[in-house]
Amino acid sequence: MAFLVPLGDDELSPDAAAAAQLFLASHSGPLSNLDRTLLGSAPVFDSYIAWFALRDELVPYLGERVVTLFSFAISDAYPAAYPAEFFRRELSLEGDDPLGPHVTEAERLLIDWGRGLGAGAASVSLELTARVEQTFQPKLRLLLSAFAGLMVAVCLFTTVAGTPND
Repeated sequence: MAFLVPLGDDELSPDAAAAAQLFLASHSGPLSNLDRTLLGSAPVFDSYIAWFALRDELVPYLGERVVTLFSFAISDAYPAAYPAEFFRRELSLEGDDPLGPHVTEAERLLIDWGRGLGAGAASVSLELTARVEQTFQPKLRLLLSAFAGLMVAVCLFTTVAGTPND
């Protein structure tokens, strides 16, 4: 049994139901188990879905595939079963090998940095941080850092909650 249980539509507060409807109006597909768990509180849900806004900011710089690879690297290194499985499945559906993707040098750097951040940001080497600083402009570093923070928060939440895979 999960520590925090995904809620059914009939269990949502009016605020949470409204947040879910607003989210579904701009995102395809049904609500995930993670979404349904977060909807136990509309402010909690709103906080975590900021992940999507940051992802949408990163995609023009990096492309959706690289953002997914970065997300997978963080969640796999954390380790957090729910998001790691989600991103592994996304990459596989697109024909990628999640554990051995063909990547550029900059993409490899992001994967390595993501793995380091997922394993514990304090342990990321100064050399790796310097390479990220040399490779990516300040605004992109800001977006990547904030996105990584939200990704780690999702990892922590799903691990504590015991979120079941969809």
